[in-house]
Order: sequence, then structure tokens, then C-alpha cells
Amino acid sequence: MKRIAILILACVTFLLAATPQEPAATLPESLAGLMPPGAMLYLEAKDFKSLLSDWNDSREKQLWLKSDNYQVFSRSRLFIKLQQAQSEFATAAGSVPDMAFTGSIAGGRSALGLYDVGHLQFLYITRMPSARVMESVLWKVREKFEPRKAGGTAYFIHTDTVHHRVVAFAIADDYLFIATREDLIARALELYSGKPGANLSHEKWFEDVTHASAEPGDLRLALSMQALVRSPHFRSYWIQRNVSEFKPYEAEIANIHRSVKEIREDRVLLREDAAGPAPNGAAGQGLGEILRFVPANAGLFRAWENPSVARVLDLLEQKILSPHGGKAPPSRLAPQVVLGNGNAGGEGDFETRIDVAPPVTTGGTLQIDELKKLFQNFAPTAALQIDSTRAAAGGVLVGTESAVVLNVARDWDGAAVRDALQSAVAPLWTTSNLGVQWIRHEQGGKTYYELNGLDRLSVAADGPSLIIATGPQLLLSVLARSSTRAANESGTYAAGFRHAQERDQLIKLLHFVEIPAASRLAAFSTAAGREPLFFSENLASMSSALASVKSESIVVRDLGPRVTQTVRYELGP
Repeated sequence: MKRIAILILACVTFLLAATPQEPAATLPESLAGLMPPGAMLYLEAKDFKSLLSDWNDSREKQLWLKSDNYQVFSRSRLFIKLQQAQSEFATAAGSVPDMAFTGSIAGGRSALGLYDVGHLQFLYITRMPSARVMESVLWKVREKFEPRKAGGTAYFIHTDTVHHRVVAFAIADDYLFIATREDLIARALELYSGKPGANLSHEKWFEDVTHASAEPGDLRLALSMQALVRSPHFRSYWIQRNVSEFKPYEAEIANIHRSVKEIREDRVLLREDAAGPAPNGAAGQGLGEILRFVPANAGLFRAWENPSVARVLDLLEQKILSPHGGKAPPSRLAPQVVLGNGNAGGEGDFETRIDVAPPVTTGGTLQIDELKKLFQNFAPTAALQIDSTRAAAGGVLVGTESAVVLNVARDWDGAAVRDALQSAVAPLWTTSNLGVQWIRHEQGGKTYYELNGLDRLSVAADGPSLIIATGPQLLLSVLARSSTRAANESGTYAAGFRHAQERDQLIKLLHFVEIPAASRLAAFSTAAGREPLFFSENLASMSSALASVKSESIVVRDLGPRVTQTVRYELGP
């Protein structure tokens, strides 16, 4: 088992070389009972030494360290900040917190509590034989530390007067304690001695989220969402840039379970408002009914139960009727100034009229009024988006194909659907209704319709299911699934990506898309070479490092006061 949840494990082990182990019978069931209150993040492992060993020995680690993705990350501001924290920790501890250091203090059952994101203030507890602790680098440089005592146990502390970094450690029976604040280690030792007092396991957010959670996994991560959202450092460095989406939630917990064939992550998010919104489809069958349409060769799928009409219209517009990307994120770079020679125009501008307003055009836009009325009348109970890459003729270029499936509570009116689609695309595709006439086809006992224009649009109404696709090939693959049994799944949202199937085609597609950017990036070349292209080189290199992940999927269930998510990573050889 050489695969782990890379993002969590790599980040934690890189941060400050903290590594964990397993508690005695007299200790609390969870090491959170030894953590002082106030932590915003809590990570516990059943056997951290084993996880660390798996990561160090893994092929994924070796490939990632050589990848463009890692090279870009190693030049990022976040990486530099982490390096600075490592350097300051090394000065205070008398040892560099690298992987060798981490391995020397890695135990079995372990826990890490993070109390300040900006200053990386943490408490780490791990179970390991005291004889092994005394062979560690920390113990060998203890003469640089000042001895003190708490809870009847001696601890050692040193403060770097330049950066004011604190490192403290203690050995209690077969437990190693490491902290970057003296009050944290002193309080932890008092709790270990049996002295009563407040601890992390008694904090409301932690109690709520652990009670709502299932059995702990190989790794358990608990987050105080409200504390994290208040942290300016978290808001600045959180790569997803979606901090506002965390605000309704009080806490989150994730349990990660590993096996030879998969990694499963069970998440629970608790809303701050205990009442929460009304449960949305937690026990409904809409999701299972529509997931049966996902063909085996689909690269990506996303499904919603009880989607809004606005979502359905956006889905059809972006994927089928008028494909386009989403709104670009706002630029965080200052605008460039281009200095010309002062000329306000040129000979190429003689045909540009400046004395009259530009003409107003009424055509060339999608007209969705009829579609909107249709969907309001039929009220879809579930929606499914399917996307795949496909090799173009000759095998050089790569294209994409998409389909949308809509389920309703009664049979669709096929003629009304075709009329609404025709009225929607006619102003966009033609000025004289050429190419927007439906042609009827039959194949394998199934009937579908296709527009006869230059652009491709296929549609089939099969009882309560409506399939709209960019071409007949994908539509027929989806339609062939109509006789299969409903998937054994319930929830409000589900999605999946078949990484092994799509990886090579996507990288080739992205390479062609980004070729024009390569010439622009040449201006930013350095002695070490130009910056890797984001999609076809940076992200593609991460995809190559994680080639053993065959597919990923997620199922979300909105239960009102809490939201559960199950994420699965299918592993291959």
C-alpha cells in the first residue's frame, strides 16, 4: 500500500516535520483529549510512521518531485514562506525539520493540532518507544534547551531570540510531545497527568463534528471552519479561492480509509445554523435513476437531483447549444502599459466610421424563452452532464463531445422539445432557417432526431428521459443505457472523472490549446528555462505523477443541518 492522500500527508509532513503514534490504555480514546482548546485544525493518524514510510517509498513522490508542478510550487510565495518557517524552526530546535528529522520522530498513533496558520503554532503528540526518542536528533541537542516541568513531567524549551520562534519537547512514558508554544506543551502534559481541565475534545465544534462522523479512518482531519475563515493567512493562501463558501459551516471532518484498490474519504460538514435548510433529496431516487445513463466510455459526469430551471438552461447553453467557458477570474496583476509612437490611427482604419453609432444587431444570440417555458412546465427531477474527449480523423487533433440528460415525472413531449430547441438555436446558427430542420433516425430500435446543419445537435425523448447531445455517437451510447437498472445511489449531487481513460487525450488537447501561449511565455524565459504552461505542462505533470489513480468520484447528500460527502479514488497498478 504505497499510496496515500497526497495533499494532506505531503503538506503536513513538509510543514514542520511532525510525525505520530499510538496511545496507552489510560489515555483518552482520541488524542484530542490531550490537546488544549483553541486549535483550528486537528489531524490524527492511526499509524503515522507507516503513512510516512509509504509516501517516502512511493513512485508518486519520486515523480512529483521531478515534475513541472513541483518546480512551479517550489517558486511560489507559499513555498518560500514555508521554507522561511522551516529555517526559523531549525534555528530554534538546533536541527533542520526535513524528512530525516520527521522520520526520526515518527511514531504510531499521532495527532497534530494547528493553533495559528500564520505563525504555524502547533502541538504534536506521537506514541513511540522512549528508547527510540532518545536516539532522535531533538534529544541529542537537548543541552541547548532550558529544562522545565509541568504535570510532573520535565520538558525542554528553547526560544530563538532573532525570530522569536519557540520549540519545546517532552517525553512522557512512550509519548513524545513537540510544540511551538510553551503554554501548549505545559497544558498537554497536565492533561496527560490526569489533571482535569478544558481540552479540544470538549470544544463545541469538535464535539459536534466528531459525533456526526463515522468511524475514524487511517487519517482523520477536523477543521473549525469559522476559525479558519477568520484567519487572514488562510484567506490569502487557500488555493481554491472559495473561502466565502465556508461561511455557512461551523466545522468539517474527513476520515480517510486506505486499501489496495482505493482510497475513500468520508466527509461531514456541519452548518453553523443548526436548523439549516430543509433536507434536499437525501432519500430521493432521482440521482440513482439518472446515473444509470452514464456510459462506460464517459470521461466525466456530473448529476444533480431537483436542479433549478436556471441550472438546466446554463448547462444546455454551455455544453450543447452555445459552448463557452465560464467567466474568467479577475486578474491580480497590474495592467501592462504599451507605449506607442503617438499615432492615433493608421491606413488600416479608413473603413472605420466614427461619425455614426455602431449598428445594433438582433441576431446571433441564443433565444431560450421557449426552452425556459418548457422546463418550467415539465420540472426536471434530475439532470446529468456527460463529457468525453474523442480523437479526430487522422488521430492528430482531439475534440470533445457532450450530452445532457433530463428526467421528469411524466413522459416528455418530443415535438415540443424539438420546437423549443429549434427556436433557441435558429437565431444563433442561421439567418434563413437553413440547417435547423430535424431529420429522423432509427438505430437499434431507438428513435432520435438530428439537425441537418453544419453544427451538430441530436435529441431523443425516451419516456420521462430526455437526451440532448452534440452528436449521435454519444447520444446512442447514452440511450443504450435506458434499459439498465437504476444505480444504487441517493443524494443531491454526484460526479466522476475517469482519469486513466481521459488523461492522454486531455493532455494532447490542452497542448494544442496552449501552443499560442508558448510564444508569449518566451518573453519570461530565464536561464533555468521558461515557466511551464499551466495546463499542458504544470497540471499534466501532476496527472502523470498520479497516473495510478484510475478514477475519482464524489457523492453529496444534503441533510439540512449537515452535508455528507463520499469521495473515492480508484487505484490501479
